[in-house]
Amino acid sequence: MFKVFVTLSALALAVFCAPPGWPTAEEAKAEMQASGISSQAADGILKIAADFASQKPAEGVEIDREAARTAFHEFINQVDAYIKTQSPEDQSAYQAFVAKKKAEFEARIAERKAGSQ
Repeated sequence: MFKVFVTLSALALAVFCAPPGWPTAEEAKAEMQASGISSQAADGILKIAADFASQKPAEGVEIDREAARTAFHEFINQVDAYIKTQSPEDQSAYQAFVAKKKAEFEARIAERKAGSQ
């Protein structure tokens, strides 16, 4: 569950908050497709992310962390339910994508810890 949370949180933030240097929705879709996720499944994930992105507070408004956490859990639940409706190939590709993103996230955390010592 945690790895899915990290992956989808990063994906949602990357796609819809789009700080400089983060992927656009098209780039995120291309990355998912490169991982073997079909175009249809990637579009479905991005649609769910877009629905949640529309709920983000206006710029300059302080973020309620508890509300954000609740929204991410709801997002994860919706993506999990959606992926279960997709082909076995998409489900497997999605799990591999999540594993890859989790490894990348853990590597970044390890780098930060090493850099702060």
